[in-house]
Amino acid sequence: MPLYEFVCQKCDCEQELLVRGEEQPQCEACGSEKLARLLSVPAGHTAAPGPSLSGSGPPGSCGTGCGCFPG
Repeated sequence: MPLYEFVCQKCDCEQELLVRGEEQPQCEACGSEKLARLLSVPAGHTAAPGPSLSGSGPPGSCGTGCGCFPG
């Protein structure tokens, strides 16, 4: 289920909503269906060595124990 960012064209409220299939989301503040989807920056992993951002696990690991960034 994708999580999208929207801005309501009626009340200017920004929100993140789960959208399933062709479902029409509604503004959580005013109930309007006039929402515009915002462009968001996707999250991604970098291959740069260094300590993890989460602070868990050994330095340079993603913190899940998968060994994707061996030290």
